Amino acid sequence: MGISLLVGVCAFFQGFLSMGFQLVATRLLAPFFGSTLFVWSFVISTFLAAFSIGAIVGGLFSQLAARRLMTNLVALVAIGLAGYLVTATQGHVILQSIDASFDNSFLALGLSCFALFFFPVVCLSALLPIFTEALMSSGFRGGMSTGVVYGISTLGNITGVMVTAFVLIPSFPTSTILQGWTAAAAICFALFIGLIGRAAPHMAAQRGSSNS
Repeated sequence: MGISLLVGVCAFFQGFLSMGFQLVATRLLAPFFGSTLFVWSFVISTFLAAFSIGAIVGGLFSQLAARRLMTNLVALVAIGLAGYLVTATQGHVILQSIDASFDNSFLALGLSCFALFFFPVVCLSALLPIFTEALMSSGFRGGMSTGVVYGISTLGNITGVMVTAFVLIPSFPTSTILQGWTAAAAICFALFIGLIGRAAPHMAAQRGSSNS
């Protein structure tokens, strides 16, 4: 499978994992905070902040030499996977603890969103600039690479939202969905590392030729 096709597959699953997770997040929070406009506002803001920080981190990583890029990518993936695992296995306990510790519901809600959702979404979002750089190394121009990667990721967003809303949430308890999400994230992260490991030397070579 060529790098360009792998980038498309990875971008799709990155989008699926990130936005579908937003719906699961609201389901996890609902027993403690309800599903009001305030809850949705905090969840959406948390995810948008994570998208923003992740894009900056990924942009910085995409400029690293191949070995340093892979080292940082493995660390990024480990943090992201740990975040999913903590949310899946300890999310309810963490929410109980935060709910019991804070009288201010807005503070408790904001802290809950940050603790459970921010870090895995940052790690997922950081991958898109690296995918874009990988696609450029296969011969696509910068604007086209950005459009393709973010367009396919958005299709993954849509698919993740629809599958989560109409298939997963009506069929499975939240704990089971989160466990499945963690397993899917592990598989996808392994695929992402394989893609970038394959593309990293080409990415470094392209930057070298551009700077010469």
